[in-house]
Amino acid sequence: MINYRHLLLASCVTVIALPAHAELPQHIQQLFNTRSCIRCDLSRANFNGMDLSVTNLQGANLIFSNLRNVNLNAANLTGAKLIKAKLSEANLQTTNLSVTDLSKADLNGANLIGADLRSSRMNAVNLKGAQLQQAKLQGVNLEEANLKGAKLNGANLFSANLTGANLQGADLTGANLQDANLSGANLKDVRLTNAILTGATLPPGTPQP
Repeated sequence: MINYRHLLLASCVTVIALPAHAELPQHIQQLFNTRSCIRCDLSRANFNGMDLSVTNLQGANLIFSNLRNVNLNAANLTGAKLIKAKLSEANLQTTNLSVTDLSKADLNGANLIGADLRSSRMNAVNLKGAQLQQAKLQGVNLEEANLKGAKLNGANLFSANLTGANLQGADLTGANLQDANLSGANLKDVRLTNAILTGATLPPGTPQP
């Protein structure tokens, strides 16, 4: 005789054990099996706290995904869509995030030391307290971004758009801000020691280092 109660319980356990919920769950399985999922649909997936280091997620759709506390060290996310993704406290050290869309993503306290973010769209992104030392940020769009207390020592922000960004208390010691646009940015208590400001557009009254 079939024990329907046990079958129902097993079904519930299976559902709970699923690591993520996305449009195409087979793509999640492919990622776990091969650690590569180029141009996959992983939107709204829940990878909270997982190890995704050295994975290839080039061009992947990760819109609204949960990547809190995820280890993405040295992963390839070139061209990925991470709009409104949750990446607080994530490890993105030396990760390739060039040409990605991180608009309105939450990267509060994330580790982006040495990350490649060249030409990425990061408008209205939350990078409060993030570590961005030596990060490659050439040509990045950080309009209206929250960089309060962020560490950008030695970061390359050549020709970056920081219009209206909040840089209060940020550390830009030794950063390259050549030709960057900081119009309307909040630079209260910002550190600009040895920063390169040639051709940069700064708010009126900004003290030179």
